[in-house]
Amino acid sequence: MYETIHSFIGNILLYAIIAIEVIGAVIILYYTVLALISLLRKQHEQCRAFLTTGITTGLNFLLASEVLKTIGKAEWSDIGMVCAILLMRAGMTLLVHWENKMEHHAVQPKE
Repeated sequence: MYETIHSFIGNILLYAIIAIEVIGAVIILYYTVLALISLLRKQHEQCRAFLTTGITTGLNFLLASEVLKTIGKAEWSDIGMVCAILLMRAGMTLLVHWENKMEHHAVQPKE
């Protein structure tokens, strides 16, 4: 009985991981296409906004799938991988916010 329930939950978890990874990839692809269209229209600021939004949102979904994978395996190497991904994600978020802040200050007229 326990093995059947464990197998059933494992299958649900596997399909959830696949679905979340696909959603993350589709989000990144969608925003990349929007950014490309903005770039072709010479709307550089909007292009950058689309790229940063798409990458950060898509990476959040991909990170969620990695966490679910870790729950399923729970080995130290997998936990270390998720920690490394979390650190990279945090660093990338800080970099994007810093870049947006610097760009905002550059656009502001000096008094």
